[in-house]
Amino acid sequence: MSPRLLVPLGVVVVVVGITLAFGIDPFSDWLDQRSDTTSLERQVNAVEERNKEYELLIDALNTDEEIERRAREEYNLVRPEEEAYAVLPPPPAAHRIQGVWPFNN
Repeated sequence: MSPRLLVPLGVVVVVVGITLAFGIDPFSDWLDQRSDTTSLERQVNAVEERNKEYELLIDALNTDEEIERRAREEYNLVRPEEEAYAVLPPPPAAHRIQGVWPFNN
């Protein structure tokens, strides 16, 4: 090869080497940031969805019907003109003792 071709070829090799040296790390960082961004966007969407559910629950809790329902279910409260009754479960069945010794007397 002639020296005239070696100089431009050397310059091209040096430029490509510098480009690769300074370009690979930022490129890999950019790819990492893209994957992190996608993951974070999914997390944000999940949190926003959960917030919407909480907002619906808050709106429901601010209604008179929901307050009354919860007061009756969770605290056994009644209106002033009503009577509350506690219904107990039936007692367990008595065990029948066999008529054999020592229980036959």
